[in-house]
Amino acid sequence: MIEKLPTHGGQLCQIAERFGIPVSQLLDFSANINPEGPPPAVIPTLQASLEDPASLASYPDIEQTDIRGALACYAGVSPNSIVVANGFVPILDAALRALKTSHCLMPVPAFVEYRTALTRAQVKITPHLLAPASNFGYDIEAMLAGGHDAILLANPQNPSGVLCSSQILLQLVARAADKNIVVLLDEAFIDYVPSESLGPYVERFPNLIVFRSVTKFHGIPGLRIAYAVASSQLNKLVASELPPWPVTTLAAQAVIAALADGAYADRSRLVNRERRGLMQSRLNQLEIQSYNSAANFLLFRLPSGINSDLFWQRMIVDHHIVLRNCRNYEGLGDGHLRVAVRTEFQNEALLKAVRQNLRKCRAGP
Repeated sequence: MIEKLPTHGGQLCQIAERFGIPVSQLLDFSANINPEGPPPAVIPTLQASLEDPASLASYPDIEQTDIRGALACYAGVSPNSIVVANGFVPILDAALRALKTSHCLMPVPAFVEYRTALTRAQVKITPHLLAPASNFGYDIEAMLAGGHDAILLANPQNPSGVLCSSQILLQLVARAADKNIVVLLDEAFIDYVPSESLGPYVERFPNLIVFRSVTKFHGIPGLRIAYAVASSQLNKLVASELPPWPVTTLAAQAVIAALADGAYADRSRLVNRERRGLMQSRLNQLEIQSYNSAANFLLFRLPSGINSDLFWQRMIVDHHIVLRNCRNYEGLGDGHLRVAVRTEFQNEALLKAVRQNLRKCRAGP
């Protein structure tokens, strides 16, 4: 067994150093970033910003008026509901402080930073195991039982990509409100199914905070912008826990340009759905079980008898392809790997490597 796995996907420098392979030769399927790259207007916007000395010589707008307005328009909410920061974790940290959360239910498997953030905030954690056999479904009755004052969950989920319908989640939020339970909902991948977002419901449910990412879907994770949607009252509490100027002028201007490109978003959803469906079908032909994802990645389980650590390592060494080994996901059984949906050519290279790797692993060392 490999002693230590990368904590997150996309850790190519760590992988390159461990296996002695140049980063430039690695094909990364471990990070769930839009393979289309940034929308066309992003790079020219950054270049134009750099040509204006004021972009670097002046402080960013402390009220974040333009970026909040663009995000509100994109998410279909009021600008007064938007709070922005340089990534999801800082906003989650701020929300936990603002709410004075003491005990949180955390469905697992889940993004590793949930537990880290809760622990850092000294919040008691109650894991709630989601069953692969039931497609990682949320059980409202079970999730509301107990003495917790918050629930932290995702839709679509990570690492499974499974989507829970907005109707079911709204039932959960409504019943949680009756018990004075806050629902912290991570919608990092909801851009692939935006009609299912609960963002538009935050004023109706003041016990709901929705966290969203800009950079994954728009292929610009290096710019580090995320946002939360909450009722105007709750928004002020969360914003008060963030430092001033949480995002740079350059990042804000680039994100505004990205959000304005509706054609890019529509195409990204279409090609992702087609490529994901084909990848899932091809994996099934190899007798590899995968789960029904609504995001830009698939979680799959290797056939019985295949060592997932050896499989993961051989994909790197023999094929220079990096998958996300999910052994270090809490509550997830052995044999699970997560794979991003990339371009058609890259997906074909992946599937060819998986087929060859299965034969090698079955044959033994």
